[in-house]
Amino acid sequence: MSLKLLPLIALVIVNLLLDQWLYRYLRRSKHLPRLKSVAHGVLSVLLMVVILVAAAIPYRDCPNVEFRRAMWLLYIYYTFYVPRYVAALAWLPTHLKRSGKRTRHAGQVVATLLGIAVFAFMWWGALVSPYQVKVERVNMEFENLPPEFDGYRIVQFSDTHLGSYCDTTRFISTCVDTINSLKPDMICFTGDLVNRRTVEAKLYKKDLSRLHAPDGVISILGNHDETSYFNWSFVYQRQRDLNQFIDLQRKMGWTVLNNDHIILRRDSSEVAVVGTRCYGEWPSPRKHNLDVAYPDYDSGKRFIILLQHDPRQWKLDKAYKDKEIDFRVCDKVDLMLAGHTHAMQCMFNVFGYKISPAVFQTKEWGGLYSEGDHKLYVNIGIGMVGMPARLGSATPEITLITLHTKKKKNNP
Repeated sequence: MSLKLLPLIALVIVNLLLDQWLYRYLRRSKHLPRLKSVAHGVLSVLLMVVILVAAAIPYRDCPNVEFRRAMWLLYIYYTFYVPRYVAALAWLPTHLKRSGKRTRHAGQVVATLLGIAVFAFMWWGALVSPYQVKVERVNMEFENLPPEFDGYRIVQFSDTHLGSYCDTTRFISTCVDTINSLKPDMICFTGDLVNRRTVEAKLYKKDLSRLHAPDGVISILGNHDETSYFNWSFVYQRQRDLNQFIDLQRKMGWTVLNNDHIILRRDSSEVAVVGTRCYGEWPSPRKHNLDVAYPDYDSGKRFIILLQHDPRQWKLDKAYKDKEIDFRVCDKVDLMLAGHTHAMQCMFNVFGYKISPAVFQTKEWGGLYSEGDHKLYVNIGIGMVGMPARLGSATPEITLITLHTKKKKNNP
């Protein structure tokens, strides 16, 4: 037996024990015990039937059908059990104490309502929130930004994960319209266009080709774009698909910075836009290299915008797998744009503060971060992967960044 299956088996056993416990408790209830226990049993069986039927029925032509099917089946399973756990935990204190009948009854009502609310919350996050695009408008000031670039507008979007939408283009078309309506000087895509293979993006080529900005659409590779998540039979197939992926973006009119850079010019002033391959973790190879992408990074001649999918490279002391260096990326670039985290597709705004479980993955998981006059912006993405939902305020994000030259104070 594979060790990877042990957590899944343990989870199923725990869930079955929870079902048995709830069934026995409902059978001892003084109010409609038979109705409650039968309803619970029917719902549990219905869940298994829905999952089995969904796993068996054929899907429409979709290049990522297995991946998409697995996401939805797991999510359906969790939306039935997570509310039960929440309700059980909420009800447990009144059950353990020697409470009166009224207190116990009130506890049951509260626990039931809480479970229903969690169930509704999870399905709102799956059916509604993923399509509520929000435009974040961010102003940034830099002392060394050339005055000619004062007011420069960058639209950043990230992590579309096109394979998760199967065969519908309406949402991506809406995102393209929104981006173009912001009239940016440059559009930056910070990785993870697809889930596993190039074929997932072909349906969206026409819509994505409509993106337009005077200085173009600049893109980099994300960990999913490296095609490492598909079980290729031969190594050459993976490399061929990666080459096709880069070629597809170029045919869309995008500029792919794969450990490379371009120079933006306004009169005699210049800004370097640098793109490195994804820092990433297994199974994505660590082929990012700032030395190769922009050898002139340490000269101080130009304002530097770095596109790197994974925000963890911003403060990384060891920027290469086999080579130690004595600087942090955040000390050498003026602005870094990243994605990758999705805010784990779960975020809440509490009294003006953003809270997300993504903080356990990296401290810089969403929004604007500063280190002196150096800045990082992490876009929480548009698409979904793993979980086909965006919970709470983790709705799809398109970011409009406006650069400003900080005015120097005159000493009296």
